[in-house]
Amino acid sequence: MSDDELANLREKRKRELLKLALQKEKENERKTREGSRKKAKEREIRSIMIVNQVLEPEAIKYMNWLTEAKPRVAQTIRESIILVIHKRLLRRPLSKIDIMRLEREITGEGPKIRIKKRGKETIDLAEKVKRDKRLEKDEE
Repeated sequence: MSDDELANLREKRKRELLKLALQKEKENERKTREGSRKKAKEREIRSIMIVNQVLEPEAIKYMNWLTEAKPRVAQTIRESIILVIHKRLLRRPLSKIDIMRLEREITGEGPKIRIKKRGKETIDLAEKVKRDKRLEKDEE
């Protein structure tokens, strides 16, 4: 065997070893990500179980819906409830209305009451009151 052939064989073996090392590294990264996802999923399931213990049945249904519709808001609510449980500040089971209040507080949405009369469109109660006050001032 000549020196060139020997150098080629060494180079080829070096590439094969490098390729194997990269494959092992990718496999390890994949396993790590998979393990992290699995642990995160287990934590989420555990948190759901903990929170469901302090919710009324209607609140559980609403939280399930909220998890599908607004997952980030539902997660924030869950974390808030767990924090309150951890601090031992929870005195009674939480109702659907309590969850709705938390949702509004997190999203920055104010309470809204809507009115719909037959044949007319839906209007916000606050807007109607403001409009009625303006009309009263205009009549004076």
